[in-house]
Amino acid sequence: MNEKDMDFLVNEYGESVYRYCKSITYTLDDAEDLYQQTYLKAFELQKKIKKEENPKAYLMSIATNLWKNHKSQYARRQRIAPTISTEEEGVQVEDIKAEHDLLNQVVQNELNDQIRSCVAKLPDKQRQVIVLFYAAQLSIEEIAKILRIPKGTVKSRLNKARAMLKEEMEVQGYGE
Repeated sequence: MNEKDMDFLVNEYGESVYRYCKSITYTLDDAEDLYQQTYLKAFELQKKIKKEENPKAYLMSIATNLWKNHKSQYARRQRIAPTISTEEEGVQVEDIKAEHDLLNQVVQNELNDQIRSCVAKLPDKQRQVIVLFYAAQLSIEEIAKILRIPKGTVKSRLNKARAMLKEEMEVQGYGE
């Protein structure tokens, strides 16, 4: 790949990658950092990226691995020297299109908060699959490749995550 091809990757998949980064991180700052790191790493590995072999999945894989590394480094630091966070950890709500009226915005924001709250309570394995499938809009095959697990495992985790989300939404009173 050359510089022109890298520009294509940013233009073609940038929005999906950014949306995915927002969905797996807890703050907008973390999402932006992860997004930048993903493309920096992609630039470093540009010789390995092949346009005909699903570069979107490759980019999502880079983002997933970078986030896993970040989380394990953070956990290691917390074990060594715990810190107290003054920021409330929460996933940023996506912007709602301007054509919606104020009431729809409020309702949509509330629903998004409820869903994100429930997704955040899922174990990592189920949360990853849900986010890759719905937020990043990847296929079962692409998710299996990114996470390096069999397609059957992806399907199993997806079904388990859906069941857990449904149960959590009902417990929280959101499913009514």
